[in-house]
Amino acid sequence: MNALRITLDNRKYFVFLAAMAAVLVLLGGGANALAQPTVRCVPNHTINASCYNPAPSPEYTTIQAAVTAAVTGDIVLVAPGTYNESVTINETDHSRDHLSLLGAQAGNDARLDRHNPNNESIVDPQLKGPAFVVAALAVVIDGFTVQDGIQMPSAQSCGIILRGNDAADGAIVVNNIFQNNDIGVGLNVLGQGTLIGVLVEHNIFRNNNADNAGASPRGEGILSGGVEQAVIIENAFSGNKCSAIGINNSSNVTITNNTSEKDGSFVIFTGTTNATFSQNRGEDFGAKGVLPGAGDAAVAVGPGNQYLVISDNWLEEGNDPIINGIAFTTVFGSGAPNTHIYVKNNKIRRFPGNGIVAQAPAVDPPPGLLVDSFILGNEVERNGLDGIFIDGVICNSGNTLLDNEAEGNSHNDCEDDTSGSGTAGTGNTWFNNTGNLSYLTGLCTPEKRHDHR
Repeated sequence: MNALRITLDNRKYFVFLAAMAAVLVLLGGGANALAQPTVRCVPNHTINASCYNPAPSPEYTTIQAAVTAAVTGDIVLVAPGTYNESVTINETDHSRDHLSLLGAQAGNDARLDRHNPNNESIVDPQLKGPAFVVAALAVVIDGFTVQDGIQMPSAQSCGIILRGNDAADGAIVVNNIFQNNDIGVGLNVLGQGTLIGVLVEHNIFRNNNADNAGASPRGEGILSGGVEQAVIIENAFSGNKCSAIGINNSSNVTITNNTSEKDGSFVIFTGTTNATFSQNRGEDFGAKGVLPGAGDAAVAVGPGNQYLVISDNWLEEGNDPIINGIAFTTVFGSGAPNTHIYVKNNKIRRFPGNGIVAQAPAVDPPPGLLVDSFILGNEVERNGLDGIFIDGVICNSGNTLLDNEAEGNSHNDCEDDTSGSGTAGTGNTWFNNTGNLSYLTGLCTPEKRHDHR
């Protein structure tokens, strides 16, 4: 784990605490309040005594009106209610950087006791576009319900879209409920330049499967393209029929301590560098149906990933076509091999296909999907086909499989169809793996039991 990632992981807390401290000073009327940014309130000044809603109009009747009036560092407080609008936060010469948009549930974890819509600030563009488009630096969006944001012909989908080309760097999206959007949060979904330093935390993403005329449904909680140094932590996903999270062409992305229930795939990776997926928990994948693009696994790894770490996750039960636990999969087409991948200490069980699989592309000669990588210390049990399966003949080689425990899998606990100078004539090294069913013989062996009589 490099120093940059550690710094980012700490930074997210400092940024959020600093932003909230500034808000508290303002709302408390502290000694320095007059020197602080303006608090603009929607729909009127009665929300809080610190609100500044100037004459001749004593009200901002829309969130967009307050944002348009705001300047760098201002705070927009939004009362409970439903706001049928699409809000754009942009700037010229950094005129609206560091805005904080605070809904009625700002500071309240969306996963905890957020069941009464009457207490929510609901932004609903009524399937006419995204709820929020962010094109300013270090914007905070905290404490909203975001719904009915859909895919537009320009591909600017989502409940919230954070623009690329460094436009929305440093964004913080926390404590929100995302429901019935085409995509909950889009991180540079157009893939224009890069988006750097984003935090997505303590949100709920549920049933984001909306569609509109002329655009195919996406069905994702979070989708990225061209993102660097993003942290996705402690969110809850359910019923998103493509995937909870899709990470494409991105680097230094950390995904940790999230939950997934009845999503399509939990996460999809293509073309990433230095990404981490750790300490996440998911179950019953595909149980509500699956939209196109979901992959075939809870963790679906397409081509072109380097230094990806998949560790300490708990994954249980899939429904066709989400048949595998972790798959280095061909469903996204061929491309550069996955290299220096670490799959370690995961618990995977009760998938109709394989627990962990590296598939072989149907081309001649087949390129390796998994090369020079490590599968270490995983517990893989009661899957419908193999526990761990390395497919192919001349592909998927140079890998080390060590200290895995495979038990009760229907076909084989351990299987390797490659050939080479590795263990039992395969192209890989297998050592100290336990399991009763092995093809070829010796890849895994039954655990020795001690007789204490």
